[in-house]
Amino acid sequence: MNIADLGDAVRQSISAQLDILPPIAEVSSLLFNFESDYAKTLCCMPMLVRYRLDECRIKLSLQDWQTLDLATRKRLITEDLDPLVGKRRYRHLLVQAIVHQAKTRVVRMPASQEELEWNCLYLPDRVRQAAVDKALRLDGPRAWSELNALQRFTLFKLTRPGHRNRNFPLALREFGLCAQSVQT
Repeated sequence: MNIADLGDAVRQSISAQLDILPPIAEVSSLLFNFESDYAKTLCCMPMLVRYRLDECRIKLSLQDWQTLDLATRKRLITEDLDPLVGKRRYRHLLVQAIVHQAKTRVVRMPASQEELEWNCLYLPDRVRQAAVDKALRLDGPRAWSELNALQRFTLFKLTRPGHRNRNFPLALREFGLCAQSVQT
């Protein structure tokens, strides 16, 4: 094989790798509408990834997320998390990305009691109080009990004390809990 052939082989390998990357449209379809402002660059960590981090009990800072290449960030969004092998495979992908790209150690989180608060059939006090604080009425067509786990997790995370929570009103509207028009 001569040098020119080697260049072609490398180009073909890179091209093949790029072909398996999910397109931005596929990634965007997995994000919430209120996350659309960073869907192309993925500079912020989507709620789906934050949910999966909690599922795997691994901590990843925003700074470390931003050191991951775009292909890895896309894969962490689109990777299937099926109940049998998906979580183990996802955790492996995550650990490899943290160690080799973020170049930091993996921080494991203890089991959280928060899931007991957000993954229930009644509206948590923290979410109710956040709506009151923002003068939002929970008058939408849906109830908390109708939301899926990711939506509940998202609203709970968006109401963490000490955060601006600018996406909270948008998420309430998107999930159908708030009928009124929401201004940011």
